[in-house]
Amino acid sequence: MSEMIFILYFFPLLSIPVNRAAGNRELGVGKVAETLLEPIGLLSDLISTTCFVIGGAFLFATIIKYIEHKRSPLMVPISTVIYLFIIGLVLVSLPFISLLTESGISYSLFK
Repeated sequence: MSEMIFILYFFPLLSIPVNRAAGNRELGVGKVAETLLEPIGLLSDLISTTCFVIGGAFLFATIIKYIEHKRSPLMVPISTVIYLFIIGLVLVSLPFISLLTESGISYSLFK
């Protein structure tokens, strides 16, 4: 049953670049590559936005856990606060790596 749901939901998404390429009269390699890059750019934006949201949630959790640590240091160790803070910083800074490279797909807000 789950395989059928997977096929029904994700197969149309995989066939979008093929439909666009088939609609063009010129089927050059450049057109096909350009058509395939558009969904990858959307996926890149989705991953970058997800990194910002989850990283922000980790940084917010860091503040909450630090307040809990101040109340009861035995219940929430300081290492938990430090791990949450480091993971949050890494996730928030992950989309900025595309600014350091010349190749690759950059986040659309940085264009």
